[in-house]
Amino acid sequence: MARTTALRATAPDTAAPASRPRLAVVARPDPGRSTVPFALLCTVIVVAALAAVLFLNIQMADQSYQISRLQSQSHRLEQQKQFLAEQNERLGTPQELEKRATELGMVPVSEPVYIDLATGTVIGQGEGEAQGAASSQTSTQLTPVTVPPAKIYDQTPEYHGMGNEGA
Repeated sequence: MARTTALRATAPDTAAPASRPRLAVVARPDPGRSTVPFALLCTVIVVAALAAVLFLNIQMADQSYQISRLQSQSHRLEQQKQFLAEQNERLGTPQELEKRATELGMVPVSEPVYIDLATGTVIGQGEGEAQGAASSQTSTQLTPVTVPPAKIYDQTPEYHGMGNEGA
């Protein structure tokens, strides 16, 4: 039976031509719907995207100027650091130290003098004291002075613990 049906479908039909396309009636667009809101939405999206790109471009240019300014500042500070290191090395030489000490009125020590902190007496006799003692003929006795302990911090730190000791 399937065979006879297939034959009938392939048989030329004179009533309806097969080459003509089937057309359907389309409904007329609703005149109440406008394309203006869609166009406005697309315009707002494009303007927002352009504003974002412009903002990012301005930020990148500002960051670039800031980076170049910081690089030049770093270069200048590096040069200053090098100059100060050279100056420190030059001023730390023994000849320069001796020159500065002489300008301040210091004299070279041939025999060291010590102070006994418990009694406050001077042990030994230096060059400057030997000349001064010969002229004044008085013995110098140092008066002991109590020095308060150094305060490292303005306030004594309080121990707060880790929060897990005691109740």
